[in-house]
Amino acid sequence: MIVVDTTVWADWFNGTDSPQVDRLDQALDRQDAGLVPVILTEVLQGFRSEPDFERARALLVQLPALTLDIEGHASAARLFRRLRSKGVTVRGAIDCIIAQTCIAAGVELLSTDQDFIGIARHTPLRLCAV
Repeated sequence: MIVVDTTVWADWFNGTDSPQVDRLDQALDRQDAGLVPVILTEVLQGFRSEPDFERARALLVQLPALTLDIEGHASAARLFRRLRSKGVTVRGAIDCIIAQTCIAAGVELLSTDQDFIGIARHTPLRLCAV
């Protein structure tokens, strides 16, 4: 299973041609994509029309949800602090929640967001190769 970050979902919904979008298509065909709920929020907030919002919501809510318990969220905060102490700037808590969820679940993350490369250099986060 892979988790697909907001950046790749945006490209997929916009019809962008990229290796990451191709990998997302493969994961959807194999029913091998999971979803971190905060990614659902980020993706859906980008839709302007209600019909597009509802079509996207209907697809995304069918994916298996990967979540953290309360200690997992504390671990995401520790991750943020540890990265900051190593000079790695993470723009916000959401990226640490996504990364910690993937680490805890033992799944790869498919993303084009450069922040995750920095996170992966200093943590067990595995990025999906395309």
